[in-house]
Amino acid sequence: MFRSVFALLFLPALAWGQAADALPTGFPAACRPGEVQVMLLGTYHFANPGKDAIKQNVDDVLAPHRQRELEDLVQRLARWEPDQIAVEWPLSFADSTQARYERFKAGTLAPSRNEVVQVGFRLAKQLGHGAVYPIDHPMPIGNDSVRVVHARRPNLKRASDSLMRSMQAFADSEGVRMRGTTIVQHLREANSDEALHAGNSLGMFGTLLPAGDGENYGGPEVLAKWYERNIRMAHNLTRVLRPGTDKVLVIVGSGHVPPLRNVLDEAPQFCPVSPLPYLR
Repeated sequence: MFRSVFALLFLPALAWGQAADALPTGFPAACRPGEVQVMLLGTYHFANPGKDAIKQNVDDVLAPHRQRELEDLVQRLARWEPDQIAVEWPLSFADSTQARYERFKAGTLAPSRNEVVQVGFRLAKQLGHGAVYPIDHPMPIGNDSVRVVHARRPNLKRASDSLMRSMQAFADSEGVRMRGTTIVQHLREANSDEALHAGNSLGMFGTLLPAGDGENYGGPEVLAKWYERNIRMAHNLTRVLRPGTDKVLVIVGSGHVPPLRNVLDEAPQFCPVSPLPYLR
């Protein structure tokens, strides 16, 4: 079950473009002096690896018109002038990330659809950065206890299955809709308040928080693991932070944005920032 909910977090955002111009809630109205600003850019996974239970059919970002759209995206993000760029690759991949970035700058890296390369490397090269910083901490978050709960409480299983079917149907229709929108338009929707709230609230808390019975806290344990992963990512950000850095762009799957925003808002050294003003 957790895989279906986890997959939901990385789906393109719901098509609520009419609300995408408003800044999302949960971001501070202003950053305090001395805080490092962290822009959280939530994306879908460009390479579409198909590992999630909910499948997507997305356009090839290597197509010429998508490459032009990515250039537009990078030009917009460059106006924010981040001092560092952090990405959703494991912290343990720091050496290989650096090696791949060096090949990218030299023009010898094999074509890659991954958003780390297409956005992170591309922007870092344009800004003259010497490195791109991985901060992820992949970890298993599922457990067998949720299945036990579903066996004892079939109403929860029916609700989860219904959500799964609805989200797959939406993913199918969204794949068609995406062909008529630009990458910037899509990311503007993905980072809107409604889209971020839907993934975190409906997708995670709505289904997992009630998934328990007696001493079985299977659903809450999955939530705790999901937040643990994001707390570790925030910790890893402190590890890669260079002296003198004032702004960091973090490129992650959009499902990471709400928990990272919450953690970074509580951390006195950081101030989370929305990318929406640069996606309009």
